[in-house]
Amino acid sequence: MVAYDEYSDFKELSDMGIKGETTEKQFEMAFFTVSAIIYFGLCAWVVRSGETQRLPHYITIVISVALILAYLASRTVGVPVVGIDYYVGRLDIITKILQVIVIGLSVFAIYNMKRHMVKNTKQFGQ
Repeated sequence: MVAYDEYSDFKELSDMGIKGETTEKQFEMAFFTVSAIIYFGLCAWVVRSGETQRLPHYITIVISVALILAYLASRTVGVPVVGIDYYVGRLDIITKILQVIVIGLSVFAIYNMKRHMVKNTKQFGQ
């Protein structure tokens, strides 16, 4: 959805002949598309791993935190190619809320796996 918005902006800027902004839009389109592909892959990995593997959850947390930090950097100190973007839209807020939810669910899943493992260890240890 975000990549499509960036593509629409790219087309509009290209049609108007504004070349300086098109590189930024191309980078953003690629970044958001790759982010979506990574999230879909992580989602499939989490679902396939079941309740035994914690690694996909840890990786999901790291990637989500990295994306949130990159967003914060793009709005405060700037990032290469894009610079500082002062606009904060509804879609920006929704995606950050969803990323925080993903982090929370992953932490909860890891906690439950550890708790379940400790519970099973105590049962078999007695």
